Amino acid sequence: MRPQGVPEEAGLYSPARRNDRERAVEPAAFPAVPPSPTAPPERSLAFFLRWVRSLGWKLNLLLLAATLVTTTLAGGGFLLAPDDPVRGSLSGPWLLITDPLRLLHAGLPYSLSVIAILGAHEMGHYLACRYYGVAATPPFFIPCPMMLGTFGAVIRIKETVPSRKALFDIGIAGPLAGFAVAVPIVAIGVSTAHASVPQPGGSEQVFAAPLLLDLLGAWLARPLPPGTGWELNAYLLAAWVGTFATAINLFPSGQLDGGHVCYAISRRLHRLASRATLVGLSLLLLYSIGAYSSPVWLVWVVVLWVMGPRHPPLLDESEGLSPVRLVIAAVGLLVFLLSFTLVPIYST
Repeated sequence: MRPQGVPEEAGLYSPARRNDRERAVEPAAFPAVPPSPTAPPERSLAFFLRWVRSLGWKLNLLLLAATLVTTTLAGGGFLLAPDDPVRGSLSGPWLLITDPLRLLHAGLPYSLSVIAILGAHEMGHYLACRYYGVAATPPFFIPCPMMLGTFGAVIRIKETVPSRKALFDIGIAGPLAGFAVAVPIVAIGVSTAHASVPQPGGSEQVFAAPLLLDLLGAWLARPLPPGTGWELNAYLLAAWVGTFATAINLFPSGQLDGGHVCYAISRRLHRLASRATLVGLSLLLLYSIGAYSSPVWLVWVVVLWVMGPRHPPLLDESEGLSPVRLVIAAVGLLVFLLSFTLVPIYST
C-alpha cells in the first residue's frame, strides 16, 4: 500500500521481503524531486507555492532584508537626484559601486525610518491579533526596485475575527502604531530640512505635505519664506510615505483598516461609507487630473472598485462597542485628517 504523501508517479520504490512467497513495495527515502522544466504550469506553480509555505518565518526575514536593500538603493538614488527622482531611484546599484558612502548616507536613514513606520503599523495589527487569539502571519514587507523602494507591508489574518470589539482593536491598532512612530520621524525631518526654492521654468516633482508636517514644521522650525517649501531629506521622505500609507489604510471602505473600524461600529455605516469613499475618491481623481495633471488616485479608485463594500462576517456581531472605543475611533479620524493630502504627488 502506498503511504500518504508519496506521489504515485515518482516511481521511487525498493523491494522488501515480507515472507518467502511475497514481496511488498515500500517507498525509498529519497528527497522530493522538483518538477522538470517541461512539467505543466499548474504543477510548477503548486510546487513553488509549497516551497514558499515551507519557508515559514524565514520568508518574512528574506522580504524584510530585500526591502532594506531596495529602500536603501532606490531611496538613496531618489534623494540624490531631485531633478529626476524616478531615474535617480534606478541609479542606486550604480551609485553603490561608484559612490557607496554618499548613497548609504542618503539611503540608509530613509530605509530604516520607512521600515520602522510600516513595520510598526503591521505589528500593531499582528499583536492585536495575538491578543485576541486570532491566527495571523507576521508582517510581509514588499520590496520594489525603483521609486520609493517598497510597496508597503501586509499581514494575513487566517481566522474569522470573533467579535466587533476584536475587529475594532485589530483594525485601529495598525494606523495608531504607525502614526506614533511617524511623528518623531517628521519632527527630525522638519528640524533638519532646508527651504527649497522652485527653479524658474523647470519641472520638478512635488510631494504635498500632510497637515501633520505643516503643524510640526511651524512648531519646530523657522517659518518658510514665501514661495518656498521643504526640501526632501531622508526623514521627511520616509514620513511622507508613512503618513500616505496611514491615510490610505484609514479609508472607511471594504477591508481596509478604516473599513474594519466602520464595520465594527455598524454594518450599515460600513456599507454606506464604502460606497461614499469610492464616489469621493473618483471625484478627487477628476480634480487631481484637471487641476494638476496628476492621476495619482487612479490605482486606488480601481482597488476600491474591485474590493467593493464587502466585508467577511464575524463569529459574534451582537456585542456593540464601548464609548471608549468610539472616542478612539474619533482619534483615528483625526489621524486620517493629519495624514491625508488632496493631491499627494504632482509635477510643476
